[in-house]
Amino acid sequence: MRKRKEKKKELDINKEKNNKIIIEAKNKIKEEKEKIRLERLAIKRRKRENFKKSKFGKSKLGRLISKIFFIFSDKDRYSFQELFATTIISLVLGFFACFSLFTILTRGKNVFKLSKELNKFYDVYEVLTDNYSGDIDKEKLVNEAINGMVSSVGDTYTNYNDVSATESFNQMVSGTYEGIGCTIQKDENGIKIIDIYDNSPAKKAGLKENDLIIKVDAINAKETDTEKLSTYIKEEAKGKINITVLRDKEEKTFTLERGKVEIPSVVSKTFKKDDKLVGYLGITIFSSVTSKQFEKELLALEEKRIDSLIIDVRGNNGGYLSSVTDIASLLLPKGSIIYQMQKNNKKEVTKDKTSKKREYPIAVLVNNGSASASEILAAAIKESYKGFVVGTKTYGKGTVQQVKQLSDGSMIKYTVENWLTPKGNWINEVGIEPTDTIELDEKYFEKPSDEADNQLQKAIELVTK
Repeated sequence: MRKRKEKKKELDINKEKNNKIIIEAKNKIKEEKEKIRLERLAIKRRKRENFKKSKFGKSKLGRLISKIFFIFSDKDRYSFQELFATTIISLVLGFFACFSLFTILTRGKNVFKLSKELNKFYDVYEVLTDNYSGDIDKEKLVNEAINGMVSSVGDTYTNYNDVSATESFNQMVSGTYEGIGCTIQKDENGIKIIDIYDNSPAKKAGLKENDLIIKVDAINAKETDTEKLSTYIKEEAKGKINITVLRDKEEKTFTLERGKVEIPSVVSKTFKKDDKLVGYLGITIFSSVTSKQFEKELLALEEKRIDSLIIDVRGNNGGYLSSVTDIASLLLPKGSIIYQMQKNNKKEVTKDKTSKKREYPIAVLVNNGSASASEILAAAIKESYKGFVVGTKTYGKGTVQQVKQLSDGSMIKYTVENWLTPKGNWINEVGIEPTDTIELDEKYFEKPSDEADNQLQKAIELVTK
């Protein structure tokens, strides 16, 4: 009996000790929690004070935000009214944030209105694709619909190009392509190389003009045409290409790889008349690399000490506005007007901002095939440089287009503004009148040569007076 009492007493003592330990632990936890709470409040106060001291915090909007977001910051618990007010404010701010993001993503367009306007299109597309008894090319259906939409604008220069046409256009105006860098032509002997581009894989490999192509890899050149052979070289061949040619009655094989090729768009030569050297630069298109090529060839001509310059843009139907602007800036005095832009009765004048200029006589050769950028250059030389324009009246394209690439690789071109000559003339469907009008002699078409080119000879005469 005594032992039981002692054991019970011992258990009570241990229980009391454990309770004291638990109470001490709980008090310790409470103290730590209070420290954490006070630290958090201190951090909030510091943030609030730093915000109030900031430039934005001192503004009216900053003070308002401070009141909204820091008004309850020293509290652990909030009333229903406070929570309700905070919720409403958060919802309003969230709405404006979502609306702003939606506006950015839709670029400010009214998508609901747009969707309503396109409902008819969706309905027709759905009816045809779901119910038409015959086969339907869905891609063609959409392409024709877009083409019809763009054509309905009634502007010749606003048009839609499918993926294939877009690729051709981009290659043409970029001035570069993936290939080997040579021009081929078929005659009675077979497919012959008629031109090799500088710094091209073909040039580096050792191919030469007048090489007769016998085969390309396993393709017999005699059994194909130039188009198929070009497509194989530019698109279908994989890795290294083996080209076998006949040169001086000997077969030679060259191994090369496709690379980025810059398409020449500027032709250079000189003429001599009355002890004067005349430089000649023919421009085939105003691509993204044309101005660089033009400057390089111009400097090379000037190293030969030319006394005058002829620029030939006959048959050149235009290209990049930036390209012709850069070329005109090489020639005109600083501050001269290159062209003007007009949109919604507002005009913007583009002047030469460079210190580069030329002072020798310049003539521009033009014809009915000279359009757009070619006309900008001819007008600038005629009206701002006081040079000569020789040939026949130009095409008459006085509008500027922009390009929008579509998601599938196709594109639309659309007119955005009109361009005017330095003197403010709009030449659309009118053209530029030459300073010296002269029709190309019929003899030239019978046997083309520089000597038979009476327009060129007239220009030489004018710049050497």
